[in-house]
Amino acid sequence: MPLTNAAAVAVFSLLALGLLLGLLTLARVFGGRHPSRNKDIPFESGLGASTAVHPATPVRFYLLAVSFLVFELEGAFLYAWAVAFHSLGRLAIWGGIVFLLVLALGWLYEWAMGGLRWR
Repeated sequence: MPLTNAAAVAVFSLLALGLLLGLLTLARVFGGRHPSRNKDIPFESGLGASTAVHPATPVRFYLLAVSFLVFELEGAFLYAWAVAFHSLGRLAIWGGIVFLLVLALGWLYEWAMGGLRWR
């Protein structure tokens, strides 16, 4: 007797939930607990509770992070273009080539301006 889509999803969800609960139970029973002073302190950004002021994050970090996001987003556009490559016409292919050239020029400009240097 074939299952409907909703029944298949429900069975899969129940199996996943059962597996999760089983693994958590096994970890609790066989894993044990070994508390210590270092394990019980709050942890945030690698700084202990005795540190009064967070160190300033350099601006270069933010510039590099924004550059990464920009180039990562362009990579997502290129992925969609590559998936549909065989069904595209000549105009779309040339548009992709122009996009790659603009991407390469932007990367070269950022490299020349020192945006990729961490020092």
